[in-house]
Amino acid sequence: MLLIMCHAGANRFAFESRDVLEVLPRVNLHRLPDSPPWLAGLMIFRGAPIPVIDLTQLMQSAPCPNRLSSRIAVVEIALKLSLQRFGVLAEQMGLNEFNADQKHSGAETGGRTAMGKLCLDEQGVFQIIDPTSLVREDRLAILFPDTAGQH
Repeated sequence: MLLIMCHAGANRFAFESRDVLEVLPRVNLHRLPDSPPWLAGLMIFRGAPIPVIDLTQLMQSAPCPNRLSSRIAVVEIALKLSLQRFGVLAEQMGLNEFNADQKHSGAETGGRTAMGKLCLDEQGVFQIIDPTSLVREDRLAILFPDTAGQH
């Protein structure tokens, strides 16, 4: 399975490559007044504004450092009536092949912060993020104001 690996602080995360439309360099984002810290801002993607979530802020309560290795993964999720795109800002984003012979716990993290399965590779533990887990009910109206209530 091909993964897009990234870091949020000291923790490692991944997206399945099939969930990612594109990986972009960090761009200047339009910050919205009174938005929560985890919302890095808006960017224009293929002619339309999309929200960008700061994964480091979400996981570590600190903003993603402004480094050359910081990237934005654009993902698309299905809400009841439409497909919605958003970006995920994280550090050290890159491709990694995760082989079937590597350990996969299959364990889902639980509770309000459940995001996906835990896995183990030669560098240690990482979590595969299900992009829909980033759009919890309390974030839906902020990320996609026109679709609130469709989740």
